Amino acid sequence: MTYHRETWIEIDLDAVAYNVQQAIRLNPNKTLMAVVKANAYGHGDLEVAKAALEAGAKMLAVSSFDEAMHLRHHGFTSPLLVMGITDLKDVELASEADISITAHDLAWIQALTKQPLKKELRVHLKLDSGMHRLGVIHSEEIFECYNLLTSHPVIKLAGIYTHMATADDNLAYLQAQVKKFQDELKGLDLSGIDYVHLANSATLLQFNHDFTNAIRLGISMYGVNPNEAFIPLDFKLKPTLSLYSRLSQCKKIKKGDKVGYGATYEAQADEWIGTVPIGYADGWIRANQGRHLIVEGHQCEIVGRVCMDQLMIRLPKEMPFGSQVTLIGDGMPVEVVAKELDTIAYEIFCLLSDRIPRLYKKNKELIGMRHTRFKK
Repeated sequence: MTYHRETWIEIDLDAVAYNVQQAIRLNPNKTLMAVVKANAYGHGDLEVAKAALEAGAKMLAVSSFDEAMHLRHHGFTSPLLVMGITDLKDVELASEADISITAHDLAWIQALTKQPLKKELRVHLKLDSGMHRLGVIHSEEIFECYNLLTSHPVIKLAGIYTHMATADDNLAYLQAQVKKFQDELKGLDLSGIDYVHLANSATLLQFNHDFTNAIRLGISMYGVNPNEAFIPLDFKLKPTLSLYSRLSQCKKIKKGDKVGYGATYEAQADEWIGTVPIGYADGWIRANQGRHLIVEGHQCEIVGRVCMDQLMIRLPKEMPFGSQVTLIGDGMPVEVVAKELDTIAYEIFCLLSDRIPRLYKKNKELIGMRHTRFKK
């Protein structure tokens, strides 16, 4: 377990398991799909998938066929759904690898039914209930898609689903989407369908729709309530990711001295400035200028522009080389980072570059590391 720059991420796999188990407790009779797309929201798909399955998840969900194949190549045999579009050239490989894919468009489905498939291909038909991203929207097209898929000798219609656009902030729109989805289902024979699902994290935390039998756990598996002000929880989620670095230098500058590219910060008095080896190439974007990091319990402002590989902070006093810096963690939760950057926790997680090593902990002990840019 080696890395050579003092910037690292710690992933608490016990917290991942806890969050999965809490979602199962809320929905004990439904299949839980652990969403590990985008490298498990930057946490590491292999490690999170293993922890989620061990905690009781029965299925994995990803965004792309590449992500699905990555899991299959690393030995994951659980049911696996690609929620994004799959290129028609890859559908035979999907059937061979037992990967379920999303059928999202009438023209695409018509082309799919003409593919020379040799082995059963499992698909989930996606309905557009109001998100207007992927999915079949009109009732007559939904019915045609359903018939094309269910009448094909090799294709298995294994699921039907939709996606909520406003589950974290607009109940009226959410309820309208649920009603449209439910109304469309009434015209279909669901007896041979394994999975009917609509609930993402924000939805499953609020409602239990008795006409569905599966849920998709995304951001809440990573310890984040999509909207604490809007979605009350009867349990507390546990944060899964912390981001740390260390001071690489501490120096005293004089009043009037300027810091960083463009000289955008000018010291108003003699000040201690610390340098931290993390920057926008790591996903700690330039918009973080003016925000705070934590060093020895002190909130320290980022001064000057964030560089590609480093940033500078104003320290309250001289601090030793190697002092630990918390960017995400105790005292600086990801929700605060996201709010101060006017974005969402999803984006903060996903921006974290693969050049930052991920250290995995279980029972408070280090059990592994992933560092894709380090070659032994």
